[in-house]
Amino acid sequence: MEIFGPVKSRRFGMSLGINHLPPKLCSYGCVYCQLGRTNRMRIAPAAYSQPGEILQAVKARLHELKTPPDYLTFVSNGEPSLDVNLGEAIGELKKLGIKIAVISNASLLWLPEVRARLAQADAVSVKIDALDEETWRRVNRPHGKLKLAQILAGLRTFAQAYPGRLLSETMLVRDLNTAPEHLRACAAFIAEINPEMAYLALPLRAPAESWVKAPNAQEQEEALCVFTQVFSRSALLGELPPTDLAGAGDPFNALLETIKVHPMEREEVLAYLKKHAIPAEALDELIRRGRVRASDYRDKTFYAAIYS
Repeated sequence: MEIFGPVKSRRFGMSLGINHLPPKLCSYGCVYCQLGRTNRMRIAPAAYSQPGEILQAVKARLHELKTPPDYLTFVSNGEPSLDVNLGEAIGELKKLGIKIAVISNASLLWLPEVRARLAQADAVSVKIDALDEETWRRVNRPHGKLKLAQILAGLRTFAQAYPGRLLSETMLVRDLNTAPEHLRACAAFIAEINPEMAYLALPLRAPAESWVKAPNAQEQEEALCVFTQVFSRSALLGELPPTDLAGAGDPFNALLETIKVHPMEREEVLAYLKKHAIPAEALDELIRRGRVRASDYRDKTFYAAIYS
């Protein structure tokens, strides 16, 4: 388990991240995933964390911060709802008086118990990348036992009852899900579940598959136009905001915990190291030892931690 950040979130302000799962445990193997390929594909929720330990770890991190974050966000290296203890963990964290968010791929919302756990959060962001089976499988590469129609039905049920902030995110991958008919279908479904906002996202960090590309500027504008014609509360998440990673008692470890879930650009990492008087050679050594990888994408270099 890692508590990382806070980092600047385009949806949740300053967000203190909670990564409560074993490495890359997910129900999807999305081609664009910034954390690499899924090596533990699961759809059956199980116990992966201890709510009390999460609470104590978050309290310890908050004690190090000068300003409390806007949200405590379950954003893990996989699908947060795979943890049967997620609901209890949310309940424990609410004692701290800070809003709780969960970023989910929505693949398990067909399970009533998963809907009940996520319903305890103040905000939930759900992934909707495709509305037809073929495109969904090409983009999200789901667990073989998942069924798109079942997932969409679960999403409808969840949205009808959920009292918090519901957000949706659709990742645009060039030549996969950016055709107008695909976008209109996604927008129509999103309009049906009626989230607070529908966000169009782009693969801006190094993806799991090197061939993944974002649509060009004109295609991005056209995609947003299609969405807003169907659902007016749509927005495009453009370039990455600065991470604004806060230091900690051990600033170098804080960096490593963050890039396990939130890869950072080289320039940001070097600026952070300089700010905390950490020699760049310390990072170079971890790269040589295979604990950190550097990936080039969009003429930029991104650093991500490698799980042992």
